[in-house]
Amino acid sequence: MKEKKNRLDEMQEQKMLRIEHNACWLAFWGLFLVIFGQWIFYGPERMELVTGEWIVFLILALYIAAACIKNGIWDRKLKPSWKVNLFGSAIAGVAGGVIRFLTAYFRYGDKEGALAGGGIVCGNIFVICFLCLSLGLFIYRKRVERFEEEEPDEQEKFPKQNRNGRKQ
Repeated sequence: MKEKKNRLDEMQEQKMLRIEHNACWLAFWGLFLVIFGQWIFYGPERMELVTGEWIVFLILALYIAAACIKNGIWDRKLKPSWKVNLFGSAIAGVAGGVIRFLTAYFRYGDKEGALAGGGIVCGNIFVICFLCLSLGLFIYRKRVERFEEEEPDEQEKFPKQNRNGRKQ
């Protein structure tokens, strides 16, 4: 199949990339909110109703994570470190634990049971999230090391030229 020529100039190309970037994150967080809303509205017993959304959300999340790590990108603002992984895992764990506590408490009215369930979910999410982020950090660091080793010297990139413009 013949590739079509890109008809956008550099400014239009940058704007198109920004539009696609915003659309990707709008879809990502929109799917997250839809899944969460349906989970609240229908309850956890009816999660089969959101299977399609859940699959698309997971594929999108895994693609973004894998593509970033493959290209040696961690985050725009956060440093790739164990502290960031601990903090992010703690936030995810607490959020999951609170959600589980609230749903169990409102469903069964048992404060102690809901607290125990929320604690278990909090711990499980924390551990799983921390392990996944740690694995991602390990792979990221290996990729960055490999990229740095592949980087040719500045002299190899720009060979010296004589006055006639010929390479020496």
